[in-house]
Amino acid sequence: MVSAESWGKALRRDIKNEYGPGWSVSAQSGKTKLTRRYADGTRSSVMIEIPFSSGHKRELLIAIGTHAEQMAEQQISLKESRKRTAVTAANPEGVFVWDEAAKAFYETRKDLGPVTQRNTVTRIEKALDSLNRKPRPKDGLELLAAFERQHLQHLQPGSEGRKKSIQEVGKFLRFCVERRGLAGRWMPPVGEQRQELVGAAEGRDAKLTPPLKTDDFIALLSELERRRQHGLRLAVGLVGLYGLRPAELAVLSFEDGQLRVGQVKRNMAAIRKGAKQQARENLRLALPLDLPGHEGLGAQLALQWQSGLVKLPLPIRTAIKTAEKTGSYKPVGDAFRQLLDRHRFWKSLVAGNPGLTPYSLRHSFAWRAHKQYDRPLSVRDAAALMGHDPETHYKHYGRWTDEAGLLDAVSRLTAQPAKPASQAFGAIGA
Repeated sequence: MVSAESWGKALRRDIKNEYGPGWSVSAQSGKTKLTRRYADGTRSSVMIEIPFSSGHKRELLIAIGTHAEQMAEQQISLKESRKRTAVTAANPEGVFVWDEAAKAFYETRKDLGPVTQRNTVTRIEKALDSLNRKPRPKDGLELLAAFERQHLQHLQPGSEGRKKSIQEVGKFLRFCVERRGLAGRWMPPVGEQRQELVGAAEGRDAKLTPPLKTDDFIALLSELERRRQHGLRLAVGLVGLYGLRPAELAVLSFEDGQLRVGQVKRNMAAIRKGAKQQARENLRLALPLDLPGHEGLGAQLALQWQSGLVKLPLPIRTAIKTAEKTGSYKPVGDAFRQLLDRHRFWKSLVAGNPGLTPYSLRHSFAWRAHKQYDRPLSVRDAAALMGHDPETHYKHYGRWTDEAGLLDAVSRLTAQPAKPASQAFGAIGA
């Protein structure tokens, strides 16, 4: 028979091996008291409705793991995690009850008009229907893809009906993750992936996210270096110089002296057909497009990352660990965005460039590939380096232009400085 002392020691050892130091458990009033000790010395404790006994060791490990992963994914406290999670002796794995979550979500929409409320209920019920069909979705992207395939085919691509349906189900998923303790992999897709589900109406141009122009990029890197924020400078530099998706910071490798990138973006066509998505695609080669006057910076940053001399910021490293467990890389991109959004200098760049987002760093790679150099990179080569097909590349980057770009393009074509028409006419008439 296993003594209480020996099984308790084994439990604590397993907790430390699985979730790191700082966790402790003890018996209290026939239940289990879970305590988290933070780096600053403070503590937080919650009660878990599972008996502290050897017969419940597995349930306790699952319960503690649920809290540890949720806290890391959502950057929340232990007490907040307890509020969002229903881990009990009867439900040790915290099985998520979708119908109850839907009812709670409807309560948050009561301030809307009756028609909007009915539409909300209809859309969520259809999403729950998709959730119960085979093959069952395993995350937010797969659920929205199944919902679009099974319930929105009668709506025109890019229509308001499709947009509002995808948006409403996305809000429901976000509510479930942030308010009801659902795993982070169920967060709805954003950006290109969500737009692909909505589709584009014929003859309607999607709003383009502007790229971070070269001078602003150099200024941002210089400011991060001045403030000795080397980890964030490394992340910003890798994303912007190599044209990475921010989430791809989690799947970098260094082979044969070259930086390579794994797969984080899900294949929407395969998901729509119900095909199984491969866990890992072939690594793609990543090459930097260095900034003028800063040649060699891309290679330097890659070596810093590979050697570990400079580490990515802690929130990004934490999100990477979570992604490695869950297979969902969205938290990595979220951590990157939050770090930039909170940075004072970045805020000043956004104020001067409406529409600028952290993804603009990736767009800056495409901008430099086609606008920065005397011999622009071909669409096919740029697309390969950025990890998508030429059609996608042209769709998102083929319509960039502004007055400065037009003046520069004509200047390069004619090998003469571009001048305002009044100056050109004056020169001719002289």
